[in-house]
Amino acid sequence: MGPSALGLLSLLILSASASVPQFAVPDFPDLTIKTRRSIDDRRQSKEMLYLKGPRQRSVVEIELPHSNGSKHITITQCDLRRRYSLDENFKTYASFPILDWQERLKQAQPARPVEMSGKEVVITVEAIDTGDRRNFGKYQARRVKTTTEIKADPGAATQSSVTEVDGWYIDLPGFGCQEQRGLGIGVTASWVGDKPRKRDRIVVKQTGKAPRGYPLEEVSRKTEAGQTGVSRIELLEFSEAPIEDSLFELPESYRPALHAPFGGRDMTKPDTLGNRLQTYWNYYSASARRWFHSLG
Repeated sequence: MGPSALGLLSLLILSASASVPQFAVPDFPDLTIKTRRSIDDRRQSKEMLYLKGPRQRSVVEIELPHSNGSKHITITQCDLRRRYSLDENFKTYASFPILDWQERLKQAQPARPVEMSGKEVVITVEAIDTGDRRNFGKYQARRVKTTTEIKADPGAATQSSVTEVDGWYIDLPGFGCQEQRGLGIGVTASWVGDKPRKRDRIVVKQTGKAPRGYPLEEVSRKTEAGQTGVSRIELLEFSEAPIEDSLFELPESYRPALHAPFGGRDMTKPDTLGNRLQTYWNYYSASARRWFHSLG
């Protein structure tokens, strides 16, 4: 489903806590969860989650029909407040500190107030615990049905839609090195289009607040502009078998990835002096060529 004629809408409905999430160091028993995500019955990605004590490893394999796809590996060490992103092909990694939300808010730049002078958009969220339960080893999954209805006045940048999600979820306390207390719905809307200075007036209503959690199985149906798209999460494996400690450590053969100009990492190259000089030479040479071309 493409953007409306009024512009491209990026609407994020985030399950967030009523208060700022607190940093936490979990103590997970060994657990492996493997799932597959698909959209309209086309395979999109295979996701593998490994948990052990205060650490977790996430592997996402993007499945493409006419290529080998790609793999994204992340190791999270809550006990050391450190996260690593690994590239298996080039044996490189990027390292990031894990900050709690209080630290993030201190470092964040204050946002400019945005005047909501556009059309009204009412978002109604209903999350209902059906009472159905299923056991997965030591864990009990609950079935939650969530309906998000977006009603936009004529002329709004936001498009009306209905999303129905039916899923099975388990609690993983401390997942992602944070504890979340309470449940709320945060809404952020942004777009580019022919009315860039007018922001829809977003009104959020909650008629059900059943918590979800980590999805083991899920079916989501979104209907917008007369078209319906279906996405699924399918459980492939759920195991409480012991996991090797080495899976959660940075491999010794990996090297830091190259720092790209003005931020980011180039995971295809290690961070050596030669690669830095070559990268900056290429960057400034290209900038100079563009500048001279603009003069001509």
